[in-house]
Amino acid sequence: MNHTENNTPATLDLRRYIRTLKRGWPIYLVSLLLMLGLATYYACNKQEQYKVVGQVLIEDEKESTAGLRAMGGMTQMMRSFSLGGFSSSADNECAVLNSNDVRLRAVKTLGLNRIYVKKTGLLTKELLYRNSPIRIEAPDTLFETMPHGLRVDVSFHGGKADIKVAKGRFSPIYWSTKGATLPCEISTPFGPMQVLKTAYYDASKNMDMFVVVNSNQTMAVELFRKTNVSVPDKKTDAIKLSIKDNRERGIDIINALIAAYKEKRLDHRNERAQTLVDQVNNRLTELQGELSETENRVTQFKQANHVNNPALEAQAWLRQSSQAQAEAAEAQSELSVYEMILNTLRNSDGYAMLPALEGVKDPSVTQYNELIIKRNTLMQSATPGNAALETVEQQIKPLRESIIKRAEKNIEAAKIKLNVIYSHVGQAQGKYNQMPGAEQQYYDLLRDRELKNDLYVFLLEKKENALLMLNDNSTPAFVLDKAYSLAKPDHTKAIIVYVIALLLALLLPTLFLLWRMGRRDRVMEPCDLTPELEQRALSATADDVTALTAQLMQLPQGATVHVVNFSHDSSAVSSLVAAVTAQGLTPKVQFTSCLNDYVQAIAEATDKQRWLVLPDAEHTQAYLQLASDDAPVMALIRPNDATRKLVNNELKRLDSERCMIVFLDRLLANE
Repeated sequence: MNHTENNTPATLDLRRYIRTLKRGWPIYLVSLLLMLGLATYYACNKQEQYKVVGQVLIEDEKESTAGLRAMGGMTQMMRSFSLGGFSSSADNECAVLNSNDVRLRAVKTLGLNRIYVKKTGLLTKELLYRNSPIRIEAPDTLFETMPHGLRVDVSFHGGKADIKVAKGRFSPIYWSTKGATLPCEISTPFGPMQVLKTAYYDASKNMDMFVVVNSNQTMAVELFRKTNVSVPDKKTDAIKLSIKDNRERGIDIINALIAAYKEKRLDHRNERAQTLVDQVNNRLTELQGELSETENRVTQFKQANHVNNPALEAQAWLRQSSQAQAEAAEAQSELSVYEMILNTLRNSDGYAMLPALEGVKDPSVTQYNELIIKRNTLMQSATPGNAALETVEQQIKPLRESIIKRAEKNIEAAKIKLNVIYSHVGQAQGKYNQMPGAEQQYYDLLRDRELKNDLYVFLLEKKENALLMLNDNSTPAFVLDKAYSLAKPDHTKAIIVYVIALLLALLLPTLFLLWRMGRRDRVMEPCDLTPELEQRALSATADDVTALTAQLMQLPQGATVHVVNFSHDSSAVSSLVAAVTAQGLTPKVQFTSCLNDYVQAIAEATDKQRWLVLPDAEHTQAYLQLASDDAPVMALIRPNDATRKLVNNELKRLDSERCMIVFLDRLLANE
């Protein structure tokens, strides 16, 4: 083996450990048999556990597209952005199922914080689920505030019960009673509890049992550890719940978790619906005031602008303006005719023809023109002073005066009428010009009113929807598979126990053997020595005695060999002498009993080879200081007699070349 300069092994030397472990094989065998026996006993007496599985499918409930298309534009848009229905992913629902609140609900529903166990033997027991003869009850506040669990031991005999309350099986007893009659009250550090009978109680049967009582939160955490909630397939929205437990208890737990999840979902939805109803009611109250204000503004606008419908009234003003303009044109035409008649009568010699225009129906004008025509006819044939001509002229003169006066009156009336018509035209045109601005304001008011009306209708629908949700017990979770157990019990725990037993069967003996090796620390073989001393130890071969004899014969004549006997057997030196004598070497052995004898023996050394046996192997250095530095030293070691610390400490200061280390059992075995 190679070594470093500071005598530290270059590699880890495991020979001592391997030797110790090999020699301890009986301990390994006993440990293996013991651990396998315990594991077998556990596997045969443990409560059978079944894998219980349940599945739920998360459904996405959304409003139909056809229903949205059937609504108005504004209502449809608002409803599209409204809150309603369920839009949940399976991962989110897994978080809800794994929530502490859901587990607490399941624990409270099934009373899982109280575990009833019947003792069937010294180390065997049976879980009592649904068939316990007693049950323990207490206020919910007590189960909520318990800082740690309790163990209630109950022993039934002769219709009476002995009860003990403690923190654990081997903990001090908090409270106890004997010969109690059920029902009875027990005292705990957290408050009183009641021990009540159930339908399975039989006073004639004697039985020992115990009840483990924990807080609801403790059992909720335990339920989280035992229950597995997962999404079996990312392509679906199904959630799988599984647990390993007693068959009936496991089925109830899975079903209770699903029921608690649905209840929590309903509570959350009802809370949201109630909040929505309250918000909608508040908004409807505000909106009613806003609608009244908007209606008032529309009424005030109509009253202020004297309009009822700007679009229709704009058309009416336009028609009125056109009609007035037509009347003005007609009046202007009539005025022009009368002005022409008047101008003709005033600017002529009195016998000019008057214009006859359409629209002016004056019989005097027609009569006047007929008289003028008659006069003109008479003028062509009659002589002056003709009686007929004079008669016609006399008729024309008063008629002309009458027409002049009537024309003047008609002109004045036509001007007044024309002014009135122009006034109506300006008023109609002004009203028509004001209509676009009024129409814009009117439409703004109508739009605001329409928006508020649509919002009001939408809020009424939301309120009705929320009220329907409050009375709806459906949830997004569809129970795909109710809890069911596999046909065969689960043996995973038993396999784990066997694996642990095998590991302990190897680990415990190993630790014990290594602890014993370190505690005893005896020299058994050359590997127990330091590397330098190990090289001077004789190997375990048939030639060991011959090799030792050859080394002794190579010593100078009269050399003194200092023999250090680390063996507790005083006959070891004699046995060694007999062995080397058989090889032809007869040394002189001198035993010393004290330091003075040792000094004297060194002084009396002769030329014959002498063995000086040290009286005290535990103080080798003190004796060898009196010897010469080159004197050979023979260390006799019988395995398991001397400690490694003693041998290595006593010989480490010597030059390793001076040492001969002899393991007596090997040499003597080869004699």
